[in-house]
Amino acid sequence: MQIKLPRTLPFFLLPLLITGCTTHLDTMHTQTIPDAAYQQALRASDPSQHNPPAPGSEAETAMIERVKQLFNQYTEANLSAKIPEVYAEEVYFRDAFKQFSRAEDIREYMLAGLAPLDQCEFVFNRVARSGSDYYFDWTMRLDFKKTPPNTWEESIGVSHMRFNAEGKVIFHQDYWDPTDIVYRRIPIARQLIAYVKKKL
Repeated sequence: MQIKLPRTLPFFLLPLLITGCTTHLDTMHTQTIPDAAYQQALRASDPSQHNPPAPGSEAETAMIERVKQLFNQYTEANLSAKIPEVYAEEVYFRDAFKQFSRAEDIREYMLAGLAPLDQCEFVFNRVARSGSDYYFDWTMRLDFKKTPPNTWEESIGVSHMRFNAEGKVIFHQDYWDPTDIVYRRIPIARQLIAYVKKKL
């Protein structure tokens, strides 16, 4: 099969087209495909097996507040101190970039994510519950070091969480599009995204 390249296709995409047929897409990280690991995590975190705090109880209120306090103060000190309080030692975690099964790995990942930032915070817009499934609707605010001070960029997302009897997170699935706030900061990715959007 012959691939016809449009004149506007950036030169740096040629290697992608040449090697695309041999790329193993099934090994790439995905955020929203309901793969085997996701399905297994749903079964393992079934609330009927973990007896999370009862809806409307003081324990439930404290559980939700711990999550908010963790992300409201997105600093090295706060993350280091509170991640063990919020996440169970064994947990399913998946966001746009990574998937983890240990709270310690989540801590290291979140701390590493602070490197390009001057400031970061999450504003929780609302928390919805369906049975014992919780959905945290948030706005993430980032102040990058390479931009003028207090140049905040914002992006919305939702986190689906389940908890154990201690009120700790055992399942955390993020739904968030990193295109505008992250990928567009990478020149190659920005041009590729612009090209694809133009063709849609």
